[in-house]
Amino acid sequence: MGSRHQGPLAALCSLVLAGGCHSPGQHDFTSTRSASIADPSEEADRLWAAIQETLRRNRFELDRVDRRSGIITTLPEGSQHVFEFWRRDVATSYDFWEATINPIRRWVEVTVALDADRQWENVSAVVHKERLSSPDRQFNRSGAAMQFFGDNLPSTTGLVRVADTHDRWLDLGRDSALEDRLLAEMFRHAHLTTPHD
Repeated sequence: MGSRHQGPLAALCSLVLAGGCHSPGQHDFTSTRSASIADPSEEADRLWAAIQETLRRNRFELDRVDRRSGIITTLPEGSQHVFEFWRRDVATSYDFWEATINPIRRWVEVTVALDADRQWENVSAVVHKERLSSPDRQFNRSGAAMQFFGDNLPSTTGLVRVADTHDRWLDLGRDSALEDRLLAEMFRHAHLTTPHD
């Protein structure tokens, strides 16, 4: 290919890559769907069961299930990467590649809000996203690369050995795209419609 064609081709590739891998926007409002459901009722039972089933289908393990308080939480779960094609706990291509390149985990918090008459007013979902941060290891010889994921290497900051206790999970904020998708699935599994539908 001639050199005069390489410039436009490189520009086109850059645009495609930039458009497909940009970071999703963050928002500060809560991902919510209105419910207006009496409790106890068959609809409330269906929705409560659908919330739990949706979280399980997305491979989240339930931690707290408290209907009286209207709260369901999950345990942190490592996010889908390129070799886990059967999973679907990421909602965007950016999140998919981010979890492939970095150790990322997510956990979910679902809240059912009550109105003044103790009716279910709305359902909110918050997906917390965290990234693993581990001290850098020192490499003094080529064979040390084989021990990169172990705890036999010293750190670049002066630790004699880097162990799991030195790892930290950094808060990356919320995953709003997954929040919206989970809420839609919860209401669909409960056979309920909202103004969003």
